[in-house]
Amino acid sequence: MDVPRALAEAAVKVAQEIRASAILALTETGKNCEVFSKMKLTDQNGRPIKLIVATPNPEAYRRLSMSGNFQCLKLTARPHDRASQAHHAIACGLQEGVIHPGERLVCLTGDGFADMSDSLICTEVNEEFSLVNLLESNPILSATVELSIELAKGGPDGKPVGTSFVVGDTKAVLRLSRQLMINPFRGYSVNIKDRRQWDLLKKYAFFDGAFIIDDLGAIVAAQRYLNANVPVEVPPGLGTRHLAVAAITAATRAKGVTVSGENGVVRIFEKGKILAKIDPGSRIIESLGSST
Repeated sequence: MDVPRALAEAAVKVAQEIRASAILALTETGKNCEVFSKMKLTDQNGRPIKLIVATPNPEAYRRLSMSGNFQCLKLTARPHDRASQAHHAIACGLQEGVIHPGERLVCLTGDGFADMSDSLICTEVNEEFSLVNLLESNPILSATVELSIELAKGGPDGKPVGTSFVVGDTKAVLRLSRQLMINPFRGYSVNIKDRRQWDLLKKYAFFDGAFIIDDLGAIVAAQRYLNANVPVEVPPGLGTRHLAVAAITAATRAKGVTVSGENGVVRIFEKGKILAKIDPGSRIIESLGSST
């Protein structure tokens, strides 16, 4: 049995029957989407059903985006379960303007690895995708998470580079923090969104203290000691870095990102709580309802 073809045919049939406006296919390499190129994607009235292909693989994205047969989305993370895959891709599509609120979609997903497609999910884009929307609607936070994942994969010694970032509400954050050493970024223009400057940021990540990033992505300071005296709780085993970031996000409107120096896990903070953690190896993102 040709499973990819059977699922693709089923996706088209379901889309026609429920009057979906698009088929959203998640993929790693694009192989499970090749079969769509031989199909007529129209509804029962002859109107086109758009095909959206989403991948977390940068090489696959570059290759697939050159095709004129469908729209392509680059995913920030690789959620493990099927529903999270679909929700993350929809959030990306909303941010890029490829998907719109109110649309009905048929999503082609798999168990952990998108090229192993095994499921169809039908959904209307009318619910809150809180975490993934937060990442995809905030390019500064998204770039910070991407850099954090690179730091988590290890420095020259192969060990994760433990560090922290505080994003936004800069004036309040500066009032509740102080320099450990001279600010190396004072008077310089360095932006977290510019990947060409990431090597410089990686060098300063080895020093103690947090990076402070403003709403435009500019690095305002590094080596900053966070000193917000707000009671917060973090899971057992997490150290002072995580407590400090949790406290500063509780005391201000800023968001925080930490990289564990022990295992490289990346955590995202808001309002004193951990919103999510990301495994740097698999890039699987786990949404957390509380600080766990």
